[in-house]
Parts: sequence; structure tokens; C-alpha cells
Amino acid sequence: MFLAAGIILFIISLAIIFAIIFTTVRTIKNRGELVISKRNLIYLAPTFVLIYLLHLSARLYNGGDLDFFSCFSLLGSVLEVIAEFKADTDLVLPICNAYPVYHAAFILAYIAGGAAVILSIASFFSPRIRNFFSIRKILHDGCDIVIGDSADSLRYVRSNKNSLLLISDISRARYAELIKSGYTVARGVLKDFGKKLGRVEYNLILFSGVEIPYTQIIEQFIAIKNDGRMITLNMEANQESVKVIKERLIAETDGKVSAFINCFSKHELIARQFVVQYPITKFIPRSFYNENYSLKSDRDINVVFIGFGKMNYQLFRMCSMQFQFATQNDGKLQSKPVHYYIYDHKDEALHNEFFSRILYEFEEDFQDCDFPRPEKICDIAEVCRTDINSVEAKKKFKELIASNSFTYFIISLNADLEDASYAQTLKRILPNGDNYRIFVRAKSNTENFGDDEIIYFGDESKIYTHGSIVNDDLSEFACRLNMLYDNIQNMPDWLADIRKLPAEQQGEALEQSLTDLSHRAIMRANWESRPMIEQASNLYHALNLPFKLNLLGFDMVKCRDGNEGGITEAEFNKRYGNTGKINHYADINFFFDLQSSNVLAFIEHSRWNALYILYDYKQMKKKDIVAKREVKQDGSVKITAHHKNVALKQHACLTTYYGLKELIEYKFSVMYPGVNIEDIAPTDARLRELYNIYQYDYMDLDRLYREITAMGYKIVENLESL
Repeated sequence: MFLAAGIILFIISLAIIFAIIFTTVRTIKNRGELVISKRNLIYLAPTFVLIYLLHLSARLYNGGDLDFFSCFSLLGSVLEVIAEFKADTDLVLPICNAYPVYHAAFILAYIAGGAAVILSIASFFSPRIRNFFSIRKILHDGCDIVIGDSADSLRYVRSNKNSLLLISDISRARYAELIKSGYTVARGVLKDFGKKLGRVEYNLILFSGVEIPYTQIIEQFIAIKNDGRMITLNMEANQESVKVIKERLIAETDGKVSAFINCFSKHELIARQFVVQYPITKFIPRSFYNENYSLKSDRDINVVFIGFGKMNYQLFRMCSMQFQFATQNDGKLQSKPVHYYIYDHKDEALHNEFFSRILYEFEEDFQDCDFPRPEKICDIAEVCRTDINSVEAKKKFKELIASNSFTYFIISLNADLEDASYAQTLKRILPNGDNYRIFVRAKSNTENFGDDEIIYFGDESKIYTHGSIVNDDLSEFACRLNMLYDNIQNMPDWLADIRKLPAEQQGEALEQSLTDLSHRAIMRANWESRPMIEQASNLYHALNLPFKLNLLGFDMVKCRDGNEGGITEAEFNKRYGNTGKINHYADINFFFDLQSSNVLAFIEHSRWNALYILYDYKQMKKKDIVAKREVKQDGSVKITAHHKNVALKQHACLTTYYGLKELIEYKFSVMYPGVNIEDIAPTDARLRELYNIYQYDYMDLDRLYREITAMGYKIVENLESL
């Protein structure tokens, strides 16, 4: 009888051990970590009963009585095993010695009991235990530290495993709620928490929904940075706030610290991705262009914003800057502005500083110019408070579709389903054809919407990521181009060696070199040492590469393993069409030709104008262009006449493309009084230097193919607009 009972109890012990191991392993496999919960209490009851039955068998084997008091007294022995991990050897050894199966059963039962107790006790503290160890592991490896408790903060931490929340003012109930929900939460203020950071790389992230003053965060960040920590601060702010933060708060900090303070805007990040993924030149039919890729004079480009909240407002700013075209008239190029139609049912959405900048301030700022006034950056054809479901609105949308026009419809109203529904309505009322595209803002994943004729953009799950906010690909692209091509003071040897490589090898070499954190620090410091306007100029130049390529009928795609190829530089140059670079731009008349490279340069100057106008720059007056004599180290004298003042936000190049010629002639008269420019040979060094004002844009265009291929992209044919 005892042998049979022993075998049964041994099997039960094995079953309980197996159940504990199985559930633990399954939890780790499903969740990627050991999650201890109150469900583990279920192991206590069967293990308690199992140990009691084993002790009861031992008492019976030892000749004990089977009465109530004897059975009740066994509870003490069982509790000693459970609570104190103490075995009654006098009771259990006789049966174990007689039947080895009991020996094995007791060992397994005690192990199961110990595991059940440990798991049960830990279940009461597991969220805090998990949180405690998670903080230390994440900090040890380097991580993103998200400051404050807001919806965006939680979304980011939920989407990025290697991140934690740092909250200074949090109730116990809220703290318990967050860690039970799986968040890693640290309590305390930033300046104190910074002492816990190691010597690895960290990123601080502050979303605008957190009510903490920027000045306070920057001050605490500086204290941590000065302590030698490898840390970067990323703060969310709207476009206007960024100007103040960068030009006031950040500018007043130590240059070595300010290089590690970034600002970002969720809606601007989406807008950047939009103009890169969907430049309007990607879809415009090729029949709209002349042979030199200027727009035919009878063709119009329209962009219609249906809804004008934060998203479409930011898209309008981005598109008006990036989407610039040229046409030709009487042998000269001229601006061909895009027409913008803006509709919303709220009056307040249609009144903002951007409209004022274009419709009013532009006229005021450039009404008294010494050089030709720059063209308006866009044509705001209509801004109207409208019921988009009205007959009048639908008639208007339909009228915009014509054989001589191409139209972007960009819908951003409210909820995803509402926007998708209206897009279907719009598609239904518009005629079939290739002269328009419909874009819909969708905050969530749109895979189930299933409509190839409507393009969805703005999935926020792709924005609240480390790659978008901390390591924004487009900003990284601009920083790397800056490292490879721009002038850099005291260039380190490792960078000089990379620049000597063939263009197609530079990108990979730079990628490998930047794994060294000290090299990345040099890149950031060099980038941030540039004035804000130059950073913006380089960034938006990078954003405009797909626009220019698609204008030529090309596109750029990231190279993958086994996916190299693409067109050759010779094939690219056939469409780029630049005869000026053959003789190093010795013929000044080339700048006023009508080759495709001239069209691209004209467009680039229009884009540059738009950027500087949006950053509140004005045209410098002639009286402020003063000649100066500078003595070089070798004793030679160089005459200069600066035509920009970053501090006062003035730039004389804020004129038309052809107005730059007047600027060059005026600078020559200031620098070399009494010398008639008409008597100077085009090859004269003095004149050639001044004509660099034109040549700079061409130099950027000349290296377009190398820039793109050096950064790991290939150039392919664009099949969308054929």
C-alpha cells in the first residue's frame, strides 16, 4: 500500500513541477521576459495538500494514530516546510529509507513548495521588482529617457523597448498603475537622476504635452552634460517656438552643449516624410514639361487642402517651400508658382501668421528693395470657410480637374474613417484620369482600407519611434552630407581620408566611422556650430533631392543587398544637361541659358528664397554692402564686401535669379571703384569670384549624383509619371 501511494504522490510531485516550469517557460516565450503575477498563488494549494499527504503517509508508516488531533498536528509540520523551509527529519526519514520513491517524492514536493512560496510572495511585489531591475538594465546599456507623464510620452515608451519614463511629480497610485501596465518608470527630477547615468549614450525626450518649462529642462540638461555624460536632449515644439528656443535659449548655452540639443515637431516630421515620399514631380505627366524640364506656360499645378488643422498647416509650409517650378518666356526663365486652395469649416483655422507672412508681411518687407524683389513663394488662390459636403464645394473640386492642370488633394479633417470616407466621395465625383492624386492623413495603420487609388500618409506609429525622433533619417542625411561636402574647420584625419575615397565608397566608410561616439560628437558639433538658417538650408536641400530627381524623370531608392544597380552618372548627366562645368564656368553667359541645369538652378534659388523668407530674412540694402580690405597670413590683401548679416537676418541674395546679376555688378563697383565691369574679361579672377554667387547652386547640382549614391541610394527611372 505504501509503495503504491508513494508512486502516486511522486507522479503528482512531478506534475506540479512540470506545471510550474511549463507556465514559466511559456510566459517567457510569449512576453520575452518572466512575468510574475497573482495567478502564481494557484500553486500553493496543490503543493500544500501534496506535502500534507506525504507527511500523513510518514506518520502512518511510523505507527501513528489516524485521529483528528494527530492529523491536525501535521499542519504544523507542513507550515514549517512552507514558511521556514524546515523538514521534520524524524518523521520523514523512516519511510524514505524504506521506500526510495518517497525520498524522491519528498524532494520534488519540497522544491515545488519552495517555488510556489517564492513565486507567490514575489507576485505581490513583482511589478516593482521588474521595474527596479529594468531601470538598471536599461541605464547600463544606454537608452531613451522620456520626461513626464503624457499621452505622447506613454506612446513612445510603449513603442520603444529601450526606453523609460522619468516623472518627478507622481502619486503612488499613478506609479503603481504605470508599472502594472508594463512601463519602466523612474521617479525623480532630471538633475538628480543624471547622477545615475553611466558612460554610455542616452537620449532625453520631452514632448510638448508635458507641462515643464523648456528653460528648466535645458538648465538641468546642461548640468548633466557638463558632468561628462554622453547625452542628447530632444524637445518637441512647434515651428515658431523652435525659432525662439534655438535663437534665444540654445544660443545662450555653451557651444559644446548646444550641439546636443534638438527640437522636433511631430507634424513637421510627417510633412518632411510626405515631400520626400510624394514630391509632386513624381506624378506630374511628362507632357506638362518642356524639353528642359521647365513647365509649359499653359500648365498649372494646384494643391488643395481639405481641412486646415495642424497637419495640413505644416504640410502647406513644407510644400510651399519645396514645390517650386520654372517656366520660360521670351528666352528667359520665370517663376511658375503653385496655386493653393485651402478649405476648412472653422474660421480660426484660416487665420494664422503664415498667411500673414505671405499676403501682407511679404509686401511690407520687400516693397522698398534696392535689387529686384523676389517672387512670391506661392499663389494662395483661395482661402475659404466651406462646408466640404456642400454642392458648391464639390463643384469647385471638380472644376480644378482639367487637361492643362495637375492637382494634389490633401485631406486631413478629423478621424481616420471620416477622412477615408470623404476621400472615397471625392474619388467618386472626380473624372477618371492621371491629372490628380488624392492623399489622406491617417493617424493609424491603413492596410485594411485597401484602395490603391488613394494614398494614405502620416501613420503615427512610424513617428513615435527612436528612428524618427532621436535619429531622424532625414536630419541624419543632411548632417552626413555636411560632413562629406561642406567646409569644416580643423578637419580630422579620419574624415579627410574618407573624402579622398570614390563617391560610391564614402557613405559606407562614413557609416563605419560614425560607430565611434567621438566621431559622431564631431559631426554633431560641426552641424550645430552652423547658424540655424544654414542648418535649415542644408536640411531642406536634402529634402528637395527627390523633387529634383523626379523632375528629371528619375527617382531615388535605398540600396539593399542584391539590389544595387540604377542608372550611371553618364546617364544622369544626359538629362542634367550642364555644359558650363566643362570649362569650369568660364563663360558667364552660361548662367542665363535655358539648359535643364539652368532650370534646376533657377528652381533651387526659388526654393532658397522661400526658405529665407519663411525664416524672416529681408533683403540687404546696398548701403550695407561695404568693401573691406583683409590682410592674409602671407601678407597679401583681399578685398571683400559681405552681402549677408545673419544677426540682423539680412541677405542681398533675396532677389530674383536674374537679380543676382545686378547684385554681382553692384558688389564689383563697391570693391573696385572706377573699374568698368564691361571692360573686364569673363575669365578675370575678380569677376569669376563674384560669379560664384551663381556657381554655388550649380556646384550643389553638379554633385547631386555623387551625394545620393554616396549615402547608399541608387537613382532609377521614375515610372509613375510616364
